[in-house]
Amino acid sequence: MATWLIWVIVIVVVVVIVAAIVAMIGKQRADHRRTHAEQLRQEASTQAAGLSESNRQAEELRAKADLAQAEAQRSEERAAAAERGHQVEQAGYEDRLREADRLDPDVDHKSSDYEPDVWNDERSATGTPTGTPTGTPPAASSTTPSTPPSTSTPGAPKHASTTESSPEDSTVASPEPPTDR
Repeated sequence: MATWLIWVIVIVVVVVIVAAIVAMIGKQRADHRRTHAEQLRQEASTQAAGLSESNRQAEELRAKADLAQAEAQRSEERAAAAERGHQVEQAGYEDRLREADRLDPDVDHKSSDYEPDVWNDERSATGTPTGTPTGTPPAASSTTPSTPPSTSTPGAPKHASTTESSPEDSTVASPEPPTDR
């Protein structure tokens, strides 16, 4: 036989052997990848059980957060309603003081700088809460007007502290300024 034919046969045999080796290596890699993929699937399915638990916890926490947010909103609404109520009470208080100043001949309620002295009412300055009886009758129950206390300024509202008492004045009497609760 010719040498070149032997060389062709040897080359073909070597190529077949190399191809067989490459095929076997490829098959082993594929088997290894299949095994690895199966392991990853098993790990994922193990985590899937944990996912449902973490999902349940997330939903539970979301529900708690929603509940807390709703409660905060209700508290905010209650606070706003209380503030509106306070403003209404304060406006009523100021209205009563303005009415008392309007009735008091010693107060110039038509002055351009007139402002009822809402928070410095003379009765609250003495420390006696409105409507609380004391040992001595207040100046409001005297039959003659008394002189204003030295702490008041000329033209300042007197809020019935120097006027005669009558049944009509009892509706004009003002409560203590509301305190924060």
